[in-house]
This record gives sequence, C-alpha cells and structure tokens, in this order.
Amino acid sequence: MNRRRHPDTTPTTVTGSSAETHRAPTVHDVATRAGVASATVSNVLTGRRPVRPELRERVHAAILEIGYQSNQLASSLRLRRSNTIGIVVPDLTNPFFAALVHRIEDLAARDGYDVLLAGSNEDETREAARLQTLLARRIDGLILAPARDELPESFASRPGMPPTVLMDRGFGHAGFDTVTIDNAAATSAGCRHLLELGHRDIALVVSSLSLANMRERATGYRETLAAVGLGARALVVEAGFDVDACHDAIVAALRAPSAPTAIFAANYVATLGSMKAIRGLSLDFPRRISLLGFDDTDWMTVLEPHLSVIEQPVASIAEASWRLLRMRLRTNGEDHEHLRLPCNLVVRASTRAPSGAFRAVDREMSAP
Repeated sequence: MNRRRHPDTTPTTVTGSSAETHRAPTVHDVATRAGVASATVSNVLTGRRPVRPELRERVHAAILEIGYQSNQLASSLRLRRSNTIGIVVPDLTNPFFAALVHRIEDLAARDGYDVLLAGSNEDETREAARLQTLLARRIDGLILAPARDELPESFASRPGMPPTVLMDRGFGHAGFDTVTIDNAAATSAGCRHLLELGHRDIALVVSSLSLANMRERATGYRETLAAVGLGARALVVEAGFDVDACHDAIVAALRAPSAPTAIFAANYVATLGSMKAIRGLSLDFPRRISLLGFDDTDWMTVLEPHLSVIEQPVASIAEASWRLLRMRLRTNGEDHEHLRLPCNLVVRASTRAPSGAFRAVDREMSAP
C-alpha cells in the first residue's frame, strides 16, 4: 500500500565529515514539501499530463519556498550562460507593452541574446509561475514589468535569481535598476492643456490606485487642479484593468448630474474604455466631451476625431531597460539606477474648448 509522505520543512542539506553544505533542491524535495508524488511534480513542470489545480498550486508554492530550478538546459549550466533573457509584462495585448517588448527584442538580438516572453495578465500568482518557468530555462537576465509594485520579500534573494530590471512599475525598489516615466509631470501637463482650453470639470480615469504609477498620475492631476483653485472639483475614477469595466465606470461618470466636460484617460485601457463609452452614448465628440488619452497607437490617428494623447517614450524606456540589464550582465556593481523619463503631450482634434450650451450628457440621459 502506498503511503503519502508528510511535508518535510527541514532545509535540504548534505552532511559531510567536517561540515554541512547545501545542495540544490531536487524534484523529490519539491514532492516532499508539497506532499505529492514526484511524478506529479514532473507533470506540473513539463505539462505532459494534466494536474488538478489544487495540486498544481501546492507544487508551485513548494518550488518557490525551496528555490527549486529544473535542469532543462544542462549545457547552460556547463557554460554558466544561455544568451537568453526573459521578459514578463502584465498585458501582452496592450500596445504599450507590446511595443516595449518589440524594441527590447531588437536590442537583445543585436547583442546576441534570445528573448523568452511571458504575460502575467495582471495576476501575481500567474506571474510567479511564469517567472519560475523562465528561471528553469536558466535565463541570463530578466526585465520585469510587475503585476504589483510590492514584490515578495524573497524575490531578490531567490536562489539563482539573474540580474533583473524593473520596468514601468515597482519603481525605486532597492536591489534593482528601475525605469519608468515621470508620471506626475505627465498628468500635470495634460491637465494644464485641458484647463487652458477652458475645462473646469475634468475626470481622470485610472486602472487602480493600488499601483504607484496610477497614484502618481492622480497626484499630478490633483495638484494641478488645486493650484488653480479647482481642487474640490477633482474626480478620479478607478475603472479597473478591463475595457468593459472602464466603459461602465465612465458611462456612470458621464450620466452624473455634475458630468465632466473632459475625460483624461490615464492609461491605454482607460482610453479605449472612454472611446467605447462616448460612442455608446452617441455624444457629439469632441463638441460636448473632450478626451485626452495615454499612449499613442496607430488607430488614434485613424478614427475621427484624432486623439490627443500623452505619449510615453517607448523607445527610450526599452533602450534604458536593456542598457541597464546589459550592464548587469557584464558587472556586479552594487549601485542601482532609478530612471524617470519625460513624456510628450500630443495635441490633436479630440480636445477642444467646452461648449457653453452643453453639459457632457443631456439631463434626460441621466435616467436609467
């Protein structure tokens, strides 16, 4: 009869005649910690056979706890390099992240490196699993746009952790080089543009204030309104990471009695959700409602009216991230760089002076 082993929390060591030395954790160690069979661990790592979700989660948790890394590339171990880097971003469908990846891939190829790409879908658990998969491939370095700003305490000290650059989020973490934009300055510039046009009721739409970059964008917006005596009229809408959720939140704001005359969408998903809401309500755009977006993509100059945007310096972010990682691959210097790059305001037809004859939505549209 098979007996299930109980998880063993004792650190993995090999005892010598004179001292104890740590050895690399094995599949058996993972299985023991997770309380599963070694074959189950193998199936989780290789995907050859399906594993129940609860068992798969226990295996991933055990892998993270003991720092196990699958020896999938024995040659990489012998050479101590794989000429491969990993990139993990929150949303592969977002043109901002797609453009960053495209540019980094070009730079890496120029320097003789291959790229392994993964998306976290804004989910910390999925991110951890994707990171484990990349580490198992013995990547030489990692560029990570984290799902959340607060990284696990064990992240930097994980066994075998390669040089890592944090991009867009996680700014200022000790032990990492970080690259982001000057978020507060970007939204301040956009808000000043709308104020100069004559708007006094401006709604800022963000994904989540749990992210530092969104909080910084909200701060730049609020401080700019406060500087001209309009702090009490600030409206920050947390709309989530999904286009449909953004649409619903913006429709609610536009149907409110004190509806804004301008929407400032603080990221790409918010821009898309705002466009969907404006079109769905059949507003006279931009005569009744102005829209200032974030990030610049091709479709924004195809649809009418062409969108005014805060343009993030995608090429500069990618190039700075790769430069810092390349430096780390060559040297183990202790001083880390924390870069904030400026954005550019691109004014087009979607932002104009508000019409005195209209609010954003007619009163009758406030009814369900």
